[in-house]
Amino acid sequence: MEDMRSPRRVVIVGGGAGGLAAAVAAGRLGARVSILEKANRVGKKLLKTGNGRCNLSNRNISPEGYNCPEFVATLLSRIGPRELLEWFAELGLWPCEDEEGRVYPRSDTASSVLDVLRLGCADVEAEEICSTEVTAILPRSEGGFRLLTRESGEFTADRVIVSAGGGTALLRPLGHRYVPFTPALCPLKTDTDPIRGLSGLRVKCAARLTRGGEEIAAEQGELLFRDHGVSGIMALDLSRVARPGDRLSLDLLPEADLHSLRTWIRSRRGLVNEEREVLTGLFHRRVGEALLRRAGGDGEKLCELIKDFPLTVEGLADTANAQVTRGGAELSAFDPLTLESRLIPGLYCVGEALDVDGRCGGFNLHWAFASGMAAGRSAAR
Repeated sequence: MEDMRSPRRVVIVGGGAGGLAAAVAAGRLGARVSILEKANRVGKKLLKTGNGRCNLSNRNISPEGYNCPEFVATLLSRIGPRELLEWFAELGLWPCEDEEGRVYPRSDTASSVLDVLRLGCADVEAEEICSTEVTAILPRSEGGFRLLTRESGEFTADRVIVSAGGGTALLRPLGHRYVPFTPALCPLKTDTDPIRGLSGLRVKCAARLTRGGEEIAAEQGELLFRDHGVSGIMALDLSRVARPGDRLSLDLLPEADLHSLRTWIRSRRGLVNEEREVLTGLFHRRVGEALLRRAGGDGEKLCELIKDFPLTVEGLADTANAQVTRGGAELSAFDPLTLESRLIPGLYCVGEALDVDGRCGGFNLHWAFASGMAAGRSAAR
């Protein structure tokens, strides 16, 4: 436990993952902390993360997993997966890692993460003030800040940490520029005729996203077919860079090369009585039917489709349920280690309120917690 004491008054705007981490970190250094939360309780969005399991980090966290690797690199070198999980262990959380490196609470429920964060806040006597929306942050001539709210009047602070999530524009009147907010980590909307009848099926495959013949991104794992296109972790990660008109190429059998596949298909054709049975035992029946339908009885085309099943991206789907928001306050105006504003000393910005977004698999929550910890420590000192 950090034992350095400070009398500073720190007000945190937003009681999500980053805000709660900031509150604990600042309080441990002796700051008097208040969290102003718009909702009727803190951590509501946190409870929904990871389908209610809270994928809080990943052993493979690296700057390359974010849209701004140069900016996040310094902070991630200080608060990587090991440091973050040690911090959570101090709070009482028992984290577990799955085979792909994703980290979840041992209880497999997001409420455990929220509970230990709230206990940490209570331990440092951080005040939770809910149903309170901050409408303006005003620097005072004598130092510090005034915070105006819609419901609870006015608050004063020596330091302010903005952790209000994607969509907030509280810093704009203070001179900060914003990258427009857009949904990120969404399913992809594609042409649907090639995948007719496949909705609800999952396939293990590799995927390449190309634009004008140039590869933009590649992923491998599990894909979920939906009525409007494709979903699953692969699709969500590709959605970070996909644009309408891009070509999505699915390799439905990445463990075999085209030559081996041709040999196998020829062998199967000699063993089965009907063409529709060629792919029995290799793919789900409906996937096999979709491939055979497109191949039209051409064995060579069938092999090519298995290795390159093309879909055209038409846009993002289900954006109302996007996992994160892209965009936010421009990064050039913030110190990459402390997240303090270069324009307004004593003002900090963390999590999705900044123009930082990462891959699926714990990258975004790791950034929220790590940035909150760094800002909280700096604000208290």
